[in-house]
Amino acid sequence: MSAALLLGLLLSGGLWLLQISVLRARVPSLLDRISAPNPSNETIRVSFGLSAIDVMKARARVALTSNRKMQATLFELPDILDLLAVALSAGDGLYAALNRVAPRGSGVVAKQLQEALRALDLGSSLEAEMATLVERLPHRQIAEFAAKVTLALQRGSPLAQLLREQASSARAEIEIQLLKKSGSNETKMMVPLVFLILPVTVLFAVYPSLQLLNLNYF
Repeated sequence: MSAALLLGLLLSGGLWLLQISVLRARVPSLLDRISAPNPSNETIRVSFGLSAIDVMKARARVALTSNRKMQATLFELPDILDLLAVALSAGDGLYAALNRVAPRGSGVVAKQLQEALRALDLGSSLEAEMATLVERLPHRQIAEFAAKVTLALQRGSPLAQLLREQASSARAEIEIQLLKKSGSNETKMMVPLVFLILPVTVLFAVYPSLQLLNLNYF
């Protein structure tokens, strides 16, 4: 009994040692598999990051283009309003005034008015084209211009004086924007002055004095 028991213990111990050795051989490979990056996951992460960057760049580009377009609209509108007011004061109707002024322009507002004239020639109404103009150029001054044109069509009110007043208000808004831009530019100009020009000036003023002090000391 004692010999059989001893033999059974030796066999069970050998089996345990064999299992432990097999596990030791497998554990590093399992750890390597767990710690090794999955190529598909890495590819997905990289592609997702690149797509997010592309979306952000596209949004920034669209926002910059929209801001430039709105600024160009504001800067072009006063001259067009003045020309329309002159044409209306000379006796032209609204369609004749638009047809006289719009083809001679080359800016954003003039191109949109040319599109409106082409749509009018194809049978569209002026009120609908003014609404479309506001959708294409969502600026406050354009919305005011379209509202005045629509009101003049509905009630027959004189439009030339209203357009002159709006041109004056648009120029005042341009002056305010230019003043704000000049103020921000002054702040930006202080950066090289404080961090570049002023330290160099102080260095040129202090360095000869330090050299004289060193000579007198020795």
